Amino acid sequence: MRCLLKSKAVEGYDLVEQPVPQMAPHEVLIKIEKVGICGSDISLWKWNEVAKDIASLPFIPGHEATGEVVAVGSEVESGLMGKKVAVENHFYCGDCTLCKENRGDICLRMNQYGHGRGTDQGGCSQFSAVPAAFCY
Repeated sequence: MRCLLKSKAVEGYDLVEQPVPQMAPHEVLIKIEKVGICGSDISLWKWNEVAKDIASLPFIPGHEATGEVVAVGSEVESGLMGKKVAVENHFYCGDCTLCKENRGDICLRMNQYGHGRGTDQGGCSQFSAVPAAFCY
């Protein structure tokens, strides 16, 4: 598949060919249809001080993505096949004190899709493997 990749701490992205990502049992494979660009994506492109705080190399950018589920992991309900989904870009742990208080939005161990935090996946790709719990 083709995707943008941020692998170096310099301005820009590389357009590369990579294998379609393998899914974990709790994940779905999404054929990406649309991806949004916001202010943080500009920081990531420039690799400025903000980017260094919010991202970890390497990663595929694009934290605002939608698409169609084309495969499901062994632990995922098969009814998701063919569904159109949007990806929640904040992957909260569900286990820290804030998550237990229903505050996943400020999770102490937050990972982030499209920023290289806890996953190298992002929406600037043809396909993306994402935990099913973060697809709506």
